[in-house]
Amino acid sequence: MQFSIILPIYNVEKYLAECIESILSQSFTDYEIILVDDGSKDSSGRICDEYAQKDSRIKVLHKENGGQSSARNVGLDNASGQYIVYIDSDDFILNPSFLSDLSEKATTTQSDIILYKHTKYYDNSKKFDNCTYSLDDSHETKRSDDFLFELVKKDAYFGMAWTKAFRRRLAVDNHITFDTRLSCEDMDWYFNLVMSAETLCAIDKTYIAYRQREGSVTATVKIKNLVDFIVTLEKWSEKIQNVDISETKRKALMGALAKYYSNLLITYSRLKDKTKKQYKSRIKALSGLLDYSLSSRPQKIGKFYKLAGFGGVIAMLKLYDRIK
Repeated sequence: MQFSIILPIYNVEKYLAECIESILSQSFTDYEIILVDDGSKDSSGRICDEYAQKDSRIKVLHKENGGQSSARNVGLDNASGQYIVYIDSDDFILNPSFLSDLSEKATTTQSDIILYKHTKYYDNSKKFDNCTYSLDDSHETKRSDDFLFELVKKDAYFGMAWTKAFRRRLAVDNHITFDTRLSCEDMDWYFNLVMSAETLCAIDKTYIAYRQREGSVTATVKIKNLVDFIVTLEKWSEKIQNVDISETKRKALMGALAKYYSNLLITYSRLKDKTKKQYKSRIKALSGLLDYSLSSRPQKIGKFYKLAGFGGVIAMLKLYDRIK
């Protein structure tokens, strides 16, 4: 079996059928769908069971609620495909050729990781954003060092688990799972994945509709998001500096951290919780990451940081949010 498609599911009865149908409508058929019901309190679990009765490729796992990371890990433990594809259960696939294109690329390149593009879909207006970034698919496969550097430089490095397919053995052999303690688990997981990968390739097509909806986990900024963000940047800034990897890969990953640090500043500026001030010193201690910036936004923030300091940058980001 070539693909195991894993869906972590929690209280998404409104969107689940659309997601599953977008998989079942694929022209390529050599796959399994693993639906991990993470203790849903709505009818999501029943919907999963109904689909499993209709199609033998669908496997349903019901578990106690443990969060998205836990559900993804359980899905991986029960997967048998050569490649893993994670899809969030409120998102959906745009193109029925997605798995066919992915299969062709996987068969041709045998790459550890295959990247593809996404676009935002706004649930209220039913409108899509234009996908503004491109992926270089001019070469069939590239060493991860060089390709990562290109991705970070052009601001096309995304940690989200659903923007890539990866070889199952890469994760299993290197014991790569999602940290269930973190709210920024995708960032941490992807650093682990690319540290172990030798080859990457890309398909320069948009396949995933990333649903934007009120009340979703990613739409709400909490103090835990901030703290986990800081912990992850502290962990990886030290690890990447000291691990035995090529300088090209080190520069690429430090550049990715610089982008994430600029995102951390944005998160801090938007957080309403007054207790955030106790973490200011730790955030400021990480500001050296901006020196490794490779793409436009962290480079601009880095220049402004040198002129105006932490307080000036936060004030600028708040002003930008008000006027945009």
